Amino acid sequence: MKMQGLSLTSVKKHPALLPLYFCIGLGACGAFLYTLRLATRNPDVSWLNKKESEPWNYYKDKQYKFFATNENYAKAKSQAPEY
Repeated sequence: MKMQGLSLTSVKKHPALLPLYFCIGLGACGAFLYTLRLATRNPDVSWLNKKESEPWNYYKDKQYKFFATNENYAKAKSQAPEY
């Protein structure tokens, strides 16, 4: 016997569960997309080690922050050390 609310027919009987399923699905999608962004855009993660020996130099002149509150962030010099 299935739990109530897990099949389509029982969801039709209990429509109050739809916002719960929507919020859980939206949270799961948001968490997945943010993790995907961290895996692809983070300078600490390097997927192609042989292509570029120093992949962090890609972000030397780019904005790294997800949301920058300082308007002059793009004009500021990078504080990355020169090796």
